[in-house]
Amino acid sequence: MKTKLLAVLLPAVLTAAAQAEPLNYNIVEFAESATVSVPHDTMTAVFAVRAEAPGREAAHRAFAAKQTAFARRAAGNGALETAESGRSVYPVYRYADNKRTQTGWQESIEYTIKSKDFTALNQLIAQSHQEAEVRNTYFSLSAQKRNAAVDEAARAALLRFKERAASLAQTLGFSGYKIVSLKLGETGDTPVMMPKAYAASLRTADGAAQDEAPPAPGIEEVRITVNGSVQM
Repeated sequence: MKTKLLAVLLPAVLTAAAQAEPLNYNIVEFAESATVSVPHDTMTAVFAVRAEAPGREAAHRAFAAKQTAFARRAAGNGALETAESGRSVYPVYRYADNKRTQTGWQESIEYTIKSKDFTALNQLIAQSHQEAEVRNTYFSLSAQKRNAAVDEAARAALLRFKERAASLAQTLGFSGYKIVSLKLGETGDTPVMMPKAYAASLRTADGAAQDEAPPAPGIEEVRITVNGSVQM
């Protein structure tokens, strides 16, 4: 009786197990990539406005005069995007003979200014040397241009993935394929930094802009890689 029961139940159990088990055969994994080269369209300059004086009030007055002049000049050009950060007031000390002596106060603030108009930002650098120190300058991609480049590279990489999957299926003698998984990854170059000597070269005694050509903004390569697997 038990033998007959097993003979009836065993095929049913094996069939159910086979249906529950995922189909992991004829799986092919591979990757395809595409790269888009895009000229940098944004220039960024980081300025520090600071003033120091023996007294706190005197330091603040000197700082306020510099900040007002610089902020007004930056705000006067609609092509410049300005952000403030890192405002601070702190005492200044001199160290001698293992002693610390306060010599004054310093007040400072940092401005990060971006623009797609390189000439306008270079002019601000040239005209602001009395109020602000240029701490850093670099070129990069705007979010809008980067997103467009990512979309273009992604379309090209996906098309290459699709074409390779179809080619593999044909080569292996299958009538088609089914996508099992897809994963997209992005890589890009770092911004192009400008030497500090360039900012200094823009300054003249009267603050007028020099005729020296700025460094080339360069290009950024946005690369999209598609990793995936298909079942034949």
